[in-house]
Amino acid sequence: MFKYILKRLIYVVLSIVIVMGLVFVMLDSSMAQFWGSRTILQDLEISWFRMINYAKRIFEDFYFGLSLNGTDVWGLVWPKFKLTMMYNLIALAVFVPSGVFLGIQAAIHKNKLLDVLISVFAMIFNSIPSFVLIFFLVMYVGYAWGLLPPFAPSFSASLGKQLLGLIIPIFALAAWPTGKFAQIVKGEMIEILNSDRFLLLRAKGLTKRQSIYRHGIRESLVTVIPEIIPTFMMMVGFSFVVETTYNIYGVSMLLLNSMIVPGEDFSTLIIDVNVVVAICLLLYGTIMIASLFTDVLIGFVDPRIHITGKNIKTANN
Repeated sequence: MFKYILKRLIYVVLSIVIVMGLVFVMLDSSMAQFWGSRTILQDLEISWFRMINYAKRIFEDFYFGLSLNGTDVWGLVWPKFKLTMMYNLIALAVFVPSGVFLGIQAAIHKNKLLDVLISVFAMIFNSIPSFVLIFFLVMYVGYAWGLLPPFAPSFSASLGKQLLGLIIPIFALAAWPTGKFAQIVKGEMIEILNSDRFLLLRAKGLTKRQSIYRHGIRESLVTVIPEIIPTFMMMVGFSFVVETTYNIYGVSMLLLNSMIVPGEDFSTLIIDVNVVVAICLLLYGTIMIASLFTDVLIGFVDPRIHITGKNIKTANN
């Protein structure tokens, strides 16, 4: 396990360096092509040397440079990135246990009213993306009915109002993954309930609920855990629209303002390379580390699965 984690960490660092270099060279050379008159090969060569100096500053001094307006990039990006991750991590903490719980309940009450209600919930919100749902929530729940704040409360607002301001964006982000995970867990649990192993547990004297909560949940998590990271990646993408719609001044606003400068008649494409690269670096690094965490977690959830540096094996192999 230790060798596997160490090897994966090395791969994570190498992939982050490669992605950072590619993004920097592509953005820097494309802006040079957009505004300059040199050939593409000349701009690529210049961008390559700029990227090397940029990487040296990061690894030696942890200095990401200055933005186009002269602001320190790390001091500009990091607070907004933390705000974005706060919403996404809260949504992650909501949709995983909620989806697992609803899926288990739907399997236990198969073909009953609760199963129908959960299936309807999953069907509705699986067909409505987060970036569409947020508009309905803001317009109706926020403005029309006045039940919740229609935009993100300021930091000076009371704690109660700030907590209420989390409900709309978190629900918009978590509704679709919750329905998705409920369907996954339900299908897995139904298969487990019909397996010979489950019948053996029942024959040993365990009730249906005891068999599910003691053994079924763990087995279903083996299927759920690999789906967390792809779902989380899509949720992070949707959160950019959610932030913009709900006036959350997170990394999405910063990314947009770092690429497009609005004008009275038309907008201008001016990419702030240092800022955009720092945002991409943080997002990609977060996804890679979270992917490593889920790979390790699946081995703890089911000890029969052994993770090695080459592949994942079951204890029966």
